[in-house]
Amino acid sequence: MTDLAHARVDVHVNRYMPLRRIWRYVGYDEPNYTYTPNGRELLGKLGRLADAPYYVRCHFLLCSGDGAGRLKWGSTNVYTEDEAGKPVYDWTLIDRILDTYLETGHVPFVEIGFMPQALSTAPEGVRYDDPRHGGWRYPPRDMGRWLELVRNLAEHCLARYGMAEVSRWYWELWNEPDIFYWTGGVEEYCRLYDYTEAGLHAALPQALLGGPATTSGMERPESSAFLRAFLEHCTRGVNAVSGRRGTRLDYISFHAKGGGYTANAGAAKLTPTLYTLTGNVAAGLEVIADFPELRGLEVVLSECDPDGWAAGAIRDNPNLFYRNTEYYASYVANTACKLIDLRAANDSGAAVRVDAMLTWAFQFENEEFFAGLRTLSTNGVDKPVLNVFRLLARLGGMRLHLASSAARDPRQHPGGDAVDAPPDICGIAAVDGTGRIQVLLCSHHDDWDVTTRTAVETTLSGVPTGARYAVTISVVDATHSNAHTAWVELGRPQSPDAEQLAAMLHAARLETESLGEWSATDKPLSLEMAAHSVCLLEYTPL
Repeated sequence: MTDLAHARVDVHVNRYMPLRRIWRYVGYDEPNYTYTPNGRELLGKLGRLADAPYYVRCHFLLCSGDGAGRLKWGSTNVYTEDEAGKPVYDWTLIDRILDTYLETGHVPFVEIGFMPQALSTAPEGVRYDDPRHGGWRYPPRDMGRWLELVRNLAEHCLARYGMAEVSRWYWELWNEPDIFYWTGGVEEYCRLYDYTEAGLHAALPQALLGGPATTSGMERPESSAFLRAFLEHCTRGVNAVSGRRGTRLDYISFHAKGGGYTANAGAAKLTPTLYTLTGNVAAGLEVIADFPELRGLEVVLSECDPDGWAAGAIRDNPNLFYRNTEYYASYVANTACKLIDLRAANDSGAAVRVDAMLTWAFQFENEEFFAGLRTLSTNGVDKPVLNVFRLLARLGGMRLHLASSAARDPRQHPGGDAVDAPPDICGIAAVDGTGRIQVLLCSHHDDWDVTTRTAVETTLSGVPTGARYAVTISVVDATHSNAHTAWVELGRPQSPDAEQLAAMLHAARLETESLGEWSATDKPLSLEMAAHSVCLLEYTPL
């Protein structure tokens, strides 16, 4: 393979359809990080994007504790019981979380979970707040009290925020009940869903409730089996509350990841793949397609990431360094392109489509700079991946037809990209109400050590004769819009001085430059893209 690959990208400005902004979803484990200075600042950055609001999801919203956030844990102490066993509700911290979402321009994606300590059926001796094995994972000792907790939560949100606001929210029961997050099995989860649905819709008939938020089905057939059993229950099973057939389901959620990592400081090289992620998406959609009565419901990937271990860091596994780099940025951009292509192919309604991809990444408090955690920023310094969301935010509301000669279907490459394959060049083109055209291009290879550059020629078809455009380009790669590269060049400081911090913040900014003017009679625009890079061409009518 040569050191320079070639690609041709053709955009047709007269072939268009609405662009569903499936990337406007973000989540994280630690609810109490929401209102820390760094957390609030990051939410503010997302809120200021042109395509805000984002939908924001977090774990542990109903857990008991002191509200002091830590890695893989959080609490609000929303439910306790007095000496007589009467429920006591305290909305203070959950209000603070939801208020922060709304104040920074977002919409809550309310994950209903996990089990308050006073309701948990955890055996004696189980530590409640253990992040992996705690008592928060157990079914309630009283389903009626769980129903009332959900109903009271919904009534409180309605009274505090109003019907117009809460009707926009997503509500989702639990997280990944097919693994350690839930000890009750699928039948008990279905029962919990029935009681949750009854409590929520008693207070908020318009609320959108979904589930089951299961894990990746291609890698874990038992996950697909759990999803299937849940959908079977909702469509044909006996409702545990009403005794009637079926339970209301407003959307379907499951998760898709591109790989897995374990705590192994000496781990060999292992890269995520688009093959694995898209395969996990396909596995979930195949299950859903077997339920024609559910056709038309939204399908939400309420976690969609290169890997499944947000809290892992380089100290745990050296492979996780990629989260600091342009590789993470190009992976996320490539995922958005592939899932939007999938959606466009299925928009006729003939098949199931993806309506949302939620990036499970936020920020962690009291961690080292560029520790390798799956985050959008590190101690207030934006990572390259955050600039991908800035590029996506610039896309207009109508999607234009885009064809790339170097795009490939990851499902056709089991195990991921061959090391001698050129980068995958794919993209999304759009136009806004002013006639400005945007062409987002992504260059990605599953192997982060591949360095092949690609010469890309981009043409616009259907442009009126004589029309002229001012063209700009914004780039995210190793040398543009990349604070990590700057940090490395500064000697990897963990206590940067004011000058070093300023240099990192400057490097983190999205870089944009002019390419001059272009018309339909000019040659195609030519540029070189690094193996792991994302760029946005913007054509502004003159």
